[in-house]
Amino acid sequence: MTSKHYTDDRKVREELIKKIGLGNEIGTFRVDKGHPKGAELHTVTDTGIIVIRNERTHKMVTKLIARPNKIKRYGIDRKDVIEIAREHQTLGYNMI
Repeated sequence: MTSKHYTDDRKVREELIKKIGLGNEIGTFRVDKGHPKGAELHTVTDTGIIVIRNERTHKMVTKLIARPNKIKRYGIDRKDVIEIAREHQTLGYNMI
């Protein structure tokens, strides 16, 4: 299940993520930015992808191709994942 925002705006990014591969979950983090629809669950994978879901409804909000510093902010220090994120950043994937 996805939100309308994801369905409408993220088709190109989703195709790129399919090409990269979603990977395996290495951590899920609760993030509360005070959004009216509630907190989010950010799941980081070993391919440098972050899947963001609404905590209450579990609807997917978006998927991101993470930058290295974003991975580090979650407290993940796996060099392999940080290097993948760095490669994706060099290729400009995080801007899609």
